[in-house]
Amino acid sequence: MSIRAMISVLVLGLTLSTFLYAQEQSSPGFLIPDSASTSTSAEELAILTVPMTADELGDLSAQWQENIKAALQNIAALNLELVNANEVRSAVLREELAVAVEQQSRFQNSYDTVVEAWRRKGAAAEEIAVHDKYLSALRLEAVRTTDPRTLLELVKRWATSADGGIGFFFKALGFLVALFLMYIIAKLLRRTTTKGLQRVPNMSRLLQRFIVNSVYWATFALGTLIVLGLFGVNVTPLFAVFGGLSFILGFAMQDTLSNLASGLMIMILKPFDTGDYIEVGGASGFVDEMSVVSTQIRTFDNQIIVVPNSKIWGDVITNVSASPERRVDLVFGIGYADDAAHGIKVLKELVSAHPLCLKDPEPMIFVGELGDSSVNIFCRPWSKSDDYWTVYWDLTGQVKERFDSEGISIPFPQRDVHLIQET
Repeated sequence: MSIRAMISVLVLGLTLSTFLYAQEQSSPGFLIPDSASTSTSAEELAILTVPMTADELGDLSAQWQENIKAALQNIAALNLELVNANEVRSAVLREELAVAVEQQSRFQNSYDTVVEAWRRKGAAAEEIAVHDKYLSALRLEAVRTTDPRTLLELVKRWATSADGGIGFFFKALGFLVALFLMYIIAKLLRRTTTKGLQRVPNMSRLLQRFIVNSVYWATFALGTLIVLGLFGVNVTPLFAVFGGLSFILGFAMQDTLSNLASGLMIMILKPFDTGDYIEVGGASGFVDEMSVVSTQIRTFDNQIIVVPNSKIWGDVITNVSASPERRVDLVFGIGYADDAAHGIKVLKELVSAHPLCLKDPEPMIFVGELGDSSVNIFCRPWSKSDDYWTVYWDLTGQVKERFDSEGISIPFPQRDVHLIQET
Protein backbone atom coordinates (compact mmCIF):
# COMPACT_ATOMS: atom_id res chain seq x y z
CA MET A 1 0.00 0.00 0.00
CA SER A 2 1.35 3.45 -0.91
CA ILE A 3 2.04 6.17 1.62
CA ARG A 4 -0.70 8.35 0.09
CA ALA A 5 -3.27 5.55 0.51
CA MET A 6 -2.24 4.98 4.13
CA ILE A 7 -2.58 8.69 4.87
CA SER A 8 -6.08 8.69 3.26
CA VAL A 9 -7.22 5.75 5.39
CA LEU A 10 -5.92 7.39 8.59
CA VAL A 11 -7.65 10.68 7.78
CA LEU A 12 -10.93 8.88 7.04
CA GLY A 13 -10.74 6.92 10.28
CA LEU A 14 -10.05 10.04 12.34
CA THR A 15 -12.95 11.83 10.67
CA LEU A 16 -15.41 9.00 11.42
CA SER A 17 -14.21 8.72 15.02
CA THR A 18 -14.62 12.43 15.57
CA PHE A 19 -18.11 12.39 14.03
CA LEU A 20 -19.31 9.44 16.12
CA TYR A 21 -17.89 10.97 19.33
CA ALA A 22 -19.65 14.25 18.60
CA GLN A 23 -22.91 12.41 17.95
CA GLU A 24 -22.58 10.47 21.20
CA GLN A 25 -21.94 13.63 23.19
CA SER A 26 -24.70 15.64 21.54
CA SER A 27 -27.39 12.89 21.48
CA PRO A 28 -29.83 13.28 24.37
CA GLY A 29 -30.77 9.55 24.31
CA PHE A 30 -34.17 8.11 25.21
CA LEU A 31 -35.98 9.79 28.08
CA ILE A 32 -37.86 7.21 30.13
CA PRO A 33 -40.76 8.83 31.97
CA ASP A 34 -40.98 8.33 35.71
CA SER A 35 -43.55 5.56 36.30
CA ALA A 36 -44.55 7.11 39.62
CA SER A 37 -44.95 10.63 38.24
CA THR A 38 -48.42 12.07 38.67
CA SER A 39 -48.26 13.49 35.14
CA THR A 40 -47.96 9.99 33.64
CA SER A 41 -51.24 8.79 32.15
CA ALA A 42 -52.70 5.31 32.55
CA GLU A 43 -52.02 4.59 28.87
CA GLU A 44 -48.34 5.46 29.30
CA LEU A 45 -48.19 3.34 32.45
CA ALA A 46 -49.56 0.35 30.57
CA ILE A 47 -46.53 0.60 28.25
CA LEU A 48 -43.95 1.43 30.92
CA THR A 49 -44.92 -1.51 33.14
CA VAL A 50 -44.33 -4.13 30.42
CA PRO A 51 -40.59 -4.74 31.14
CA MET A 52 -40.92 -4.41 34.94
CA THR A 53 -40.58 -7.35 37.30
CA ALA A 54 -43.09 -8.32 39.96
CA ASP A 55 -40.96 -6.78 42.73
CA GLU A 56 -40.64 -3.50 40.83
CA LEU A 57 -44.37 -3.41 40.22
CA GLY A 58 -44.99 -4.02 43.92
CA ASP A 59 -42.86 -1.00 44.82
CA LEU A 60 -44.58 1.05 42.10
CA SER A 61 -48.03 0.09 43.45
CA ALA A 62 -46.98 1.38 46.89
CA GLN A 63 -45.81 4.67 45.33
CA TRP A 64 -49.09 5.13 43.50
CA GLN A 65 -50.93 4.36 46.70
CA GLU A 66 -49.08 7.29 48.27
CA ASN A 67 -50.08 9.50 45.30
CA ILE A 68 -53.72 8.55 45.81
CA LYS A 69 -53.39 9.14 49.54
CA ALA A 70 -52.03 12.66 48.97
CA ALA A 71 -54.85 13.44 46.53
CA LEU A 72 -57.45 12.17 48.99
CA GLN A 73 -55.97 14.24 51.80
CA ASN A 74 -56.34 17.32 49.61
CA ILE A 75 -59.99 16.42 48.87
CA ALA A 76 -60.69 15.83 52.56
CA ALA A 77 -59.23 19.21 53.48
CA LEU A 78 -61.36 20.96 50.85
CA ASN A 79 -64.49 19.14 52.06
CA LEU A 80 -63.82 20.18 55.65
CA GLU A 81 -63.32 23.78 54.64
CA LEU A 82 -66.50 23.64 52.57
CA VAL A 83 -68.58 22.84 55.68
CA ASN A 84 -68.14 26.29 57.25
CA ALA A 85 -67.43 28.38 54.13
CA ASN A 86 -69.68 31.22 52.98
CA GLU A 87 -71.42 31.23 49.59
CA VAL A 88 -68.63 32.99 47.70
CA ARG A 89 -65.92 30.79 49.19
CA SER A 90 -68.08 27.68 48.62
CA ALA A 91 -68.21 28.32 44.88
CA VAL A 92 -64.42 28.60 44.74
CA LEU A 93 -63.98 25.47 46.87
CA ARG A 94 -66.33 23.46 44.69
CA GLU A 95 -64.31 24.40 41.61
CA GLU A 96 -61.16 23.29 43.41
CA LEU A 97 -62.90 20.11 44.56
CA ALA A 98 -63.97 19.30 41.02
CA VAL A 99 -60.39 19.63 39.81
CA ALA A 100 -59.10 17.60 42.77
CA VAL A 101 -61.63 14.80 42.22
CA GLU A 102 -60.74 14.63 38.53
CA GLN A 103 -57.08 14.39 39.49
CA GLN A 104 -57.87 11.67 42.02
CA SER A 105 -59.80 9.77 39.34
CA ARG A 106 -56.78 9.88 37.00
CA PHE A 107 -54.52 8.72 39.84
CA GLN A 108 -56.93 5.89 40.59
CA ASN A 109 -56.89 4.71 36.95
CA SER A 110 -53.09 4.74 36.96
CA TYR A 111 -53.00 2.93 40.31
CA ASP A 112 -55.42 0.31 38.95
CA THR A 113 -53.25 -0.15 35.83
CA VAL A 114 -50.13 -0.80 37.92
CA VAL A 115 -51.94 -3.24 40.22
CA GLU A 116 -53.32 -5.20 37.26
CA ALA A 117 -49.84 -5.37 35.70
CA TRP A 118 -48.48 -6.62 39.02
CA ARG A 119 -51.26 -9.25 39.18
CA ARG A 120 -50.35 -10.53 35.70
CA LYS A 121 -46.69 -10.81 36.69
CA GLY A 122 -47.53 -13.23 39.53
CA ALA A 123 -48.11 -11.07 42.60
CA ALA A 124 -48.80 -12.90 45.83
CA ALA A 125 -52.50 -13.07 46.64
CA GLU A 126 -52.13 -11.65 50.16
CA GLU A 127 -50.02 -8.73 48.89
CA ILE A 128 -52.33 -7.72 46.10
CA ALA A 129 -55.44 -8.16 48.26
CA VAL A 130 -54.39 -5.08 50.25
CA HIS A 131 -54.39 -2.93 47.14
CA ASP A 132 -57.67 -4.42 45.85
CA LYS A 133 -59.41 -3.56 49.12
CA TYR A 134 -57.98 -0.06 49.04
CA LEU A 135 -59.23 0.48 45.48
CA SER A 136 -62.69 -0.85 46.36
CA ALA A 137 -62.88 1.46 49.35
CA LEU A 138 -61.85 4.43 47.19
CA ARG A 139 -64.72 3.93 44.77
CA LEU A 140 -67.28 3.90 47.60
CA GLU A 141 -65.83 6.59 49.86
CA ALA A 142 -65.16 9.05 47.02
CA VAL A 143 -68.87 9.29 46.25
CA ARG A 144 -70.08 9.10 49.86
CA THR A 145 -67.93 11.94 51.20
CA THR A 146 -68.34 14.34 48.29
CA ASP A 147 -70.78 17.23 48.56
CA PRO A 148 -73.92 16.68 46.40
CA ARG A 149 -73.50 20.04 44.65
CA THR A 150 -69.91 19.15 43.94
CA LEU A 151 -71.02 15.82 42.47
CA LEU A 152 -73.47 17.69 40.25
CA GLU A 153 -70.66 20.00 39.15
CA LEU A 154 -68.51 16.95 38.38
CA VAL A 155 -71.29 15.47 36.27
CA LYS A 156 -71.61 18.72 34.34
CA ARG A 157 -67.87 18.93 33.76
CA TRP A 158 -67.78 15.32 32.66
CA ALA A 159 -70.71 15.76 30.28
CA THR A 160 -69.14 18.81 28.59
CA SER A 161 -65.54 17.58 28.43
CA ALA A 162 -63.92 16.05 25.36
CA ASP A 163 -62.73 13.09 27.42
CA GLY A 164 -66.11 12.68 29.11
CA GLY A 165 -69.65 12.90 27.84
CA ILE A 166 -68.87 14.48 24.48
CA GLY A 167 -66.10 12.00 23.82
CA PHE A 168 -68.36 9.13 24.89
CA PHE A 169 -71.10 10.39 22.56
CA PHE A 170 -68.79 10.53 19.56
CA LYS A 171 -67.33 7.12 20.41
CA ALA A 172 -70.82 5.63 20.66
CA LEU A 173 -71.79 7.31 17.39
CA GLY A 174 -68.62 6.03 15.73
CA PHE A 175 -69.29 2.55 17.07
CA LEU A 176 -72.83 2.56 15.64
CA VAL A 177 -71.57 3.83 12.27
CA ALA A 178 -68.89 1.12 12.25
CA LEU A 179 -71.50 -1.53 13.03
CA PHE A 180 -73.69 -0.24 10.21
CA LEU A 181 -70.73 -0.43 7.83
CA MET A 182 -70.05 -4.00 8.98
CA TYR A 183 -73.71 -4.80 8.30
CA ILE A 184 -73.37 -3.42 4.75
CA ILE A 185 -70.14 -5.36 4.20
CA ALA A 186 -71.73 -8.58 5.51
CA LYS A 187 -74.69 -8.13 3.13
CA LEU A 188 -72.34 -7.54 0.18
CA LEU A 189 -70.36 -10.66 1.06
CA ARG A 190 -73.58 -12.64 1.37
CA ARG A 191 -74.70 -11.47 -2.07
CA THR A 192 -71.30 -12.24 -3.59
CA THR A 193 -71.25 -15.68 -1.97
CA THR A 194 -74.74 -16.41 -3.27
CA LYS A 195 -73.73 -15.57 -6.83
CA GLY A 196 -70.58 -17.65 -6.55
CA LEU A 197 -72.37 -20.71 -5.16
CA GLN A 198 -74.99 -20.55 -7.91
CA ARG A 199 -72.22 -21.39 -10.37
CA VAL A 200 -71.29 -24.55 -8.46
CA PRO A 201 -73.06 -27.54 -10.07
CA ASN A 202 -75.01 -30.12 -8.09
CA MET A 203 -75.08 -28.12 -4.84
CA SER A 204 -78.32 -28.29 -2.92
CA ARG A 205 -80.21 -25.14 -2.07
CA LEU A 206 -80.08 -26.15 1.61
CA LEU A 207 -76.27 -26.20 1.60
CA GLN A 208 -76.12 -22.93 -0.34
CA ARG A 209 -78.37 -21.22 2.20
CA PHE A 210 -76.33 -22.62 5.10
CA ILE A 211 -73.02 -21.40 3.64
CA VAL A 212 -74.45 -17.99 2.79
CA ASN A 213 -75.88 -17.49 6.29
CA SER A 214 -72.65 -18.72 7.89
CA VAL A 215 -70.60 -16.23 5.86
CA TYR A 216 -72.99 -13.41 6.78
CA TRP A 217 -72.99 -14.03 10.53
CA ALA A 218 -69.28 -14.87 10.71
CA THR A 219 -68.44 -11.60 8.93
CA PHE A 220 -70.73 -9.61 11.19
CA ALA A 221 -69.41 -11.25 14.40
CA LEU A 222 -65.75 -10.89 13.39
CA GLY A 223 -66.34 -7.30 12.30
CA THR A 224 -67.98 -6.51 15.64
CA LEU A 225 -64.94 -7.85 17.52
CA ILE A 226 -62.62 -5.79 15.31
CA VAL A 227 -64.68 -2.66 15.90
CA LEU A 228 -64.66 -3.28 19.66
CA GLY A 229 -60.87 -3.67 19.55
CA LEU A 230 -60.48 -0.44 17.58
CA PHE A 231 -62.53 1.41 20.20
CA GLY A 232 -60.29 0.21 23.00
CA VAL A 233 -62.32 -2.73 24.32
CA ASN A 234 -60.16 -5.68 25.34
CA VAL A 235 -61.70 -8.58 23.42
CA THR A 236 -59.22 -11.20 24.66
CA PRO A 237 -61.40 -12.17 27.67
CA LEU A 238 -64.31 -12.70 25.27
CA PHE A 239 -62.44 -15.51 23.53
CA ALA A 240 -61.78 -17.15 26.89
CA VAL A 241 -65.47 -16.83 27.78
CA PHE A 242 -66.51 -18.30 24.42
CA GLY A 243 -64.09 -21.18 24.90
CA GLY A 244 -65.50 -22.00 28.33
CA LEU A 245 -69.08 -21.68 27.14
CA SER A 246 -68.46 -23.94 24.14
CA PHE A 247 -67.02 -26.61 26.46
CA ILE A 248 -70.05 -26.42 28.78
CA LEU A 249 -72.61 -26.25 25.98
CA GLY A 250 -70.98 -29.24 24.31
CA PHE A 251 -72.14 -31.41 27.21
CA ALA A 252 -75.45 -29.67 27.80
CA MET A 253 -76.57 -29.72 24.16
CA GLN A 254 -75.54 -33.16 22.94
CA ASP A 255 -78.87 -33.76 21.20
CA THR A 256 -78.66 -30.38 19.48
CA LEU A 257 -75.12 -31.13 18.31
CA SER A 258 -76.37 -34.46 16.97
CA ASN A 259 -79.03 -32.59 15.01
CA LEU A 260 -76.35 -30.19 13.79
CA ALA A 261 -74.14 -33.02 12.51
CA SER A 262 -77.13 -34.70 10.84
CA GLY A 263 -78.14 -31.42 9.24
CA LEU A 264 -74.67 -30.94 7.78
CA MET A 265 -74.72 -34.49 6.39
CA ILE A 266 -78.12 -33.88 4.79
CA MET A 267 -76.89 -30.64 3.23
CA ILE A 268 -73.72 -32.23 1.85
CA LEU A 269 -75.21 -35.53 0.60
CA LYS A 270 -78.55 -33.84 -0.31
CA PRO A 271 -81.03 -36.76 -0.15
CA PHE A 272 -83.70 -34.07 -0.61
CA ASP A 273 -83.96 -30.34 -1.20
CA THR A 274 -86.45 -27.57 -0.53
CA GLY A 275 -89.69 -28.09 -2.45
CA ASP A 276 -89.32 -31.90 -2.57
CA TYR A 277 -92.08 -34.20 -1.37
CA ILE A 278 -90.61 -36.62 1.15
CA GLU A 279 -91.77 -39.32 3.54
CA VAL A 280 -89.61 -39.65 6.66
CA GLY A 281 -89.96 -40.14 10.39
CA GLY A 282 -93.70 -40.88 10.15
CA ALA A 283 -94.34 -37.56 8.37
CA SER A 284 -94.86 -36.75 4.71
CA GLY A 285 -95.14 -33.49 2.82
CA PHE A 286 -93.17 -30.82 1.01
CA VAL A 287 -89.92 -29.53 2.48
CA ASP A 288 -90.51 -25.87 3.28
CA GLU A 289 -87.15 -25.02 4.79
CA MET A 290 -84.32 -26.54 6.75
CA SER A 291 -81.91 -25.33 9.38
CA VAL A 292 -78.88 -27.10 10.81
CA VAL A 293 -81.09 -28.36 13.66
CA SER A 294 -84.48 -29.28 12.16
CA THR A 295 -86.46 -29.62 8.93
CA GLN A 296 -89.86 -28.04 8.37
CA ILE A 297 -92.36 -30.11 6.35
CA ARG A 298 -95.69 -28.80 5.02
CA THR A 299 -98.46 -31.38 4.54
CA PHE A 300 -101.20 -31.29 1.89
CA ASP A 301 -103.67 -29.85 4.40
CA ASN A 302 -101.17 -27.05 5.22
CA GLN A 303 -99.97 -28.41 8.56
CA ILE A 304 -96.39 -27.59 9.57
CA ILE A 305 -94.35 -30.50 10.92
CA VAL A 306 -90.90 -29.79 12.40
CA VAL A 307 -88.72 -32.92 12.47
CA PRO A 308 -85.27 -32.98 14.18
CA ASN A 309 -82.50 -33.69 11.69
CA SER A 310 -81.18 -36.61 13.74
CA LYS A 311 -84.58 -38.34 13.35
CA ILE A 312 -84.46 -37.80 9.59
CA TRP A 313 -80.87 -38.92 9.09
CA GLY A 314 -81.39 -42.01 11.25
CA ASP A 315 -84.55 -43.09 9.40
CA VAL A 316 -85.45 -44.25 5.89
CA ILE A 317 -85.89 -41.23 3.61
CA THR A 318 -88.31 -41.52 0.70
CA ASN A 319 -87.90 -38.67 -1.77
CA VAL A 320 -90.93 -38.76 -4.02
CA SER A 321 -89.80 -35.74 -6.04
CA ALA A 322 -86.27 -36.96 -6.77
CA SER A 323 -87.12 -38.31 -10.25
CA PRO A 324 -88.66 -36.10 -12.96
CA GLU A 325 -91.29 -38.75 -13.84
CA ARG A 326 -93.50 -40.95 -11.66
CA ARG A 327 -95.69 -43.94 -12.34
CA VAL A 328 -99.30 -43.54 -11.29
CA ASP A 329 -100.53 -46.84 -9.86
CA LEU A 330 -104.31 -47.27 -10.17
CA VAL A 331 -106.43 -50.37 -9.58
CA PHE A 332 -110.00 -50.66 -10.93
CA GLY A 333 -112.22 -53.63 -10.09
CA ILE A 334 -114.92 -54.88 -12.46
CA GLY A 335 -117.45 -57.63 -11.98
CA TYR A 336 -116.76 -61.22 -12.90
CA ALA A 337 -119.65 -61.08 -15.36
CA ASP A 338 -118.11 -58.09 -17.22
CA ASP A 339 -115.72 -58.31 -20.20
CA ALA A 340 -112.16 -57.68 -18.93
CA ALA A 341 -110.88 -56.94 -22.46
CA HIS A 342 -113.55 -54.26 -22.85
CA GLY A 343 -112.50 -52.69 -19.53
CA ILE A 344 -108.82 -52.65 -20.60
CA LYS A 345 -109.78 -51.02 -23.91
CA VAL A 346 -111.70 -48.25 -22.10
CA LEU A 347 -108.78 -47.59 -19.76
CA LYS A 348 -106.32 -47.38 -22.66
CA GLU A 349 -108.55 -44.82 -24.40
CA LEU A 350 -108.78 -42.68 -21.27
CA VAL A 351 -105.04 -42.79 -20.62
CA SER A 352 -104.22 -42.02 -24.25
CA ALA A 353 -106.59 -39.03 -24.24
CA HIS A 354 -105.26 -37.49 -21.03
CA PRO A 355 -102.79 -34.65 -21.86
CA LEU A 356 -100.64 -35.17 -18.76
CA CYS A 357 -100.05 -38.89 -19.29
CA LEU A 358 -96.68 -39.53 -20.94
CA LYS A 359 -96.30 -41.63 -24.08
CA ASP A 360 -92.81 -42.65 -23.04
CA PRO A 361 -92.49 -44.64 -20.84
CA GLU A 362 -95.45 -46.53 -22.27
CA PRO A 363 -98.40 -47.07 -19.90
CA MET A 364 -99.18 -50.60 -18.77
CA ILE A 365 -102.80 -51.79 -18.38
CA PHE A 366 -103.54 -55.43 -17.58
CA VAL A 367 -105.59 -57.81 -15.42
CA GLY A 368 -103.46 -58.04 -12.35
CA GLU A 369 -105.58 -59.83 -9.76
CA LEU A 370 -108.67 -61.97 -9.33
CA GLY A 371 -110.09 -60.68 -6.12
CA ASP A 372 -112.80 -62.05 -3.83
CA SER A 373 -115.48 -59.81 -5.29
CA SER A 374 -113.96 -58.35 -8.48
CA VAL A 375 -111.52 -58.71 -11.33
CA ASN A 376 -108.86 -56.07 -10.64
CA ILE A 377 -107.36 -54.28 -13.64
CA PHE A 378 -104.04 -52.52 -12.97
CA CYS A 379 -103.65 -49.19 -14.75
CA ARG A 380 -100.09 -47.77 -14.65
CA PRO A 381 -99.56 -44.61 -16.72
CA TRP A 382 -96.56 -42.29 -16.32
CA SER A 383 -96.59 -38.55 -15.66
CA LYS A 384 -94.35 -35.71 -14.54
CA SER A 385 -93.76 -35.75 -10.78
CA ASP A 386 -95.56 -32.43 -10.40
CA ASP A 387 -98.60 -33.81 -12.26
CA TYR A 388 -98.89 -37.04 -10.27
CA TRP A 389 -101.95 -36.19 -8.21
CA THR A 390 -103.69 -34.40 -11.06
CA VAL A 391 -103.46 -37.56 -13.21
CA TYR A 392 -104.46 -39.76 -10.27
CA TRP A 393 -107.60 -37.82 -9.47
CA ASP A 394 -108.59 -37.14 -13.10
CA LEU A 395 -108.39 -40.79 -14.17
CA THR A 396 -110.23 -41.99 -11.09
CA GLY A 397 -113.21 -39.74 -11.84
CA GLN A 398 -113.16 -40.35 -15.59
CA VAL A 399 -113.05 -44.16 -15.20
CA LYS A 400 -116.13 -44.11 -12.95
CA GLU A 401 -118.13 -42.07 -15.45
CA ARG A 402 -116.96 -44.11 -18.46
CA PHE A 403 -117.58 -47.49 -16.82
CA ASP A 404 -121.10 -46.36 -15.98
CA SER A 405 -121.76 -45.29 -19.57
CA GLU A 406 -120.24 -48.53 -20.97
CA GLY A 407 -122.25 -50.70 -18.61
CA ILE A 408 -119.19 -52.00 -16.76
CA SER A 409 -119.94 -52.61 -13.12
CA ILE A 410 -117.68 -51.74 -10.26
CA PRO A 411 -118.72 -54.27 -7.61
CA PHE A 412 -118.59 -53.70 -3.90
CA PRO A 413 -117.34 -56.48 -1.62
CA GLN A 414 -119.89 -59.29 -1.43
CA ARG A 415 -120.04 -62.87 -0.27
CA ASP A 416 -122.36 -65.75 -1.36
CA VAL A 417 -123.73 -67.81 1.52
CA HIS A 418 -125.14 -71.28 0.78
CA LEU A 419 -127.37 -72.94 3.41
CA ILE A 420 -127.40 -76.74 3.47
CA GLN A 421 -130.43 -78.32 5.12
CA GLU A 422 -130.03 -81.64 6.83
CA THR A 423 -132.72 -84.29 6.10
